[in-house]
Amino acid sequence: MKHRYVCARRVGVLALLTIMGIAAVAESPSALPEPAKKTIDFAQDIHSILAERCAECHMKGKAKGGFSMDTRDSFLKGSEDGPTVIEGNSAESELIKLVAGLDPDAVMPPKGERLSEEQVALLRAWIDQGVKWYDAASAEAAYKPSLNLANVELPPANETAGITNPVDRFINGYFEANKVAWPTPVSDAVFARRVYLDTIGLLPPPEELDAFVADTAADKYEKLAANLLGDNLGYAENWMTFWNDHLRNDFSGTGYIDGGRKQITQWLFDALYQNMPYDQFATQLINPTPESEGFVNGIVWRGVTAAAMRPSIQAASTVSQVFLGVNLKCASCHDSFIDHWKLVDSYGMASVFSDEPLELVRCDVAQGKQAQIKFLWDEAGTIDPSRTKTGRQAQLARIITSEGDGFFTRAIMNRIWAKFMGRGFIEPLDKIENEPWNSEMLDWLSRDLINNGYNLKHTMSLLLASRAYRLPSVSTPEDAKEKYVFTGPEVRRMN
Repeated sequence: MKHRYVCARRVGVLALLTIMGIAAVAESPSALPEPAKKTIDFAQDIHSILAERCAECHMKGKAKGGFSMDTRDSFLKGSEDGPTVIEGNSAESELIKLVAGLDPDAVMPPKGERLSEEQVALLRAWIDQGVKWYDAASAEAAYKPSLNLANVELPPANETAGITNPVDRFINGYFEANKVAWPTPVSDAVFARRVYLDTIGLLPPPEELDAFVADTAADKYEKLAANLLGDNLGYAENWMTFWNDHLRNDFSGTGYIDGGRKQITQWLFDALYQNMPYDQFATQLINPTPESEGFVNGIVWRGVTAAAMRPSIQAASTVSQVFLGVNLKCASCHDSFIDHWKLVDSYGMASVFSDEPLELVRCDVAQGKQAQIKFLWDEAGTIDPSRTKTGRQAQLARIITSEGDGFFTRAIMNRIWAKFMGRGFIEPLDKIENEPWNSEMLDWLSRDLINNGYNLKHTMSLLLASRAYRLPSVSTPEDAKEKYVFTGPEVRRMN
């Protein structure tokens, strides 16, 4: 009969992990899953396991049994009984032994849903790969972008090499710094197919393609991009898809207590057809007209079944994500586990769109505190709580679209670059405070947009006419370990 004694250290760790609600997937060492054969991303692969099982007792300042998971250092330190993991050695880590149930007398937990083999494999690979962690404080210390755009000088042109487009002038210096030789551009036929699809969503007609390929003018790339962007109908029809996705302009019909949502389709089409300046475009969505109000009024999903499903919370989350590149979804329920945004930030923004004061609700538990109206970055400006809802929305729109809010123009530049090049300056697109691979070009393009009246077609024409846009497509593995270096547009799917 197997010895039933469990050492004091294991008992201590077991008690600490009870909150995790994780059961064993195995009852013998031979059944222990092999580590996952992939590069582990803490935010995508591990965070959800820890957040769902451990946060109540071991995160956000809580350290039951002396065990805190707020930082990598505290996690590696372990509990009062000692370390729970051995960095680089998952097979000998106490955490893995417990959650995998190698000892039938110390299965974690005694009852409840068991951890899947895939989850154990992810945890093993994470530990073997060095327990890499997303530490918001460390990330901020390493790189903290300014709210204001930098004043960047445009690099010199090289007429002899044909480096005259502003984008290419930045890329030229970037290539030199990263020891990358300019690849040979794609054929004119490939470029034409690419630019037609990106602007009006259609393939080039054979006769137009033949004429473009036969054209020997040096400025034919600029002319083709300008002509296609000048097709207002084709442009509007194609870019409706892009904006419908971002603005969530697709929910309607049965299944919603309020009958769905008011569509903004006609307003959106007209705005694209007329090439409405981007600051006005955002203003009319944040502080809406009767034609555009369906965006911030949100959706009542079969009623407000959870605090985070309120239309005002949805409005704050979507406005922040679309126009600022900030994901507040986690912070809509609780302080985020993977970045610095907090519940008060989400509710501060949501209060702008609420008809009545909002009480802070954490994970559907009322906190007994009233949310204070605020913008995400205090230095950008304040919102007067004494104003009406309409007045607050107007003030928020002015703050977001002001020249002092660099994240507004950075966010749209990042999205357009990603649309044409397959990957943004900043990844993910909704983590605008992450470090860009070329911050100078991003800020120059953002300021150039302002200087040209927030004309998105102007910026698109720079990108589409650049030599960088005509480079051969590349494929960067999702699990690439090396620092990203731009060498050409990423392979991407058609919309």
